[in-house]
Amino acid sequence: MSTDKVSIVPVKLETTSNTTTSAGRGPAKPICVIQANHLKISFFPDVKNYVIQTVIRELRNYDS
Repeated sequence: MSTDKVSIVPVKLETTSNTTTSAGRGPAKPICVIQANHLKISFFPDVKNYVIQTVIRELRNYDS
């Protein structure tokens, strides 16, 4: 039985109507995309740096 500590991180997902730019030019383009064998993570403008760092850290921890 595993005794690893599991952290639950709350995430708020926004609807697709909020992904348009403030000028109404269409959907925002990702500024960063992380792709692995079974997943694809996209980050969009205005994402906080700590969010990207946390995701990368968790991916590294999961991989090791």
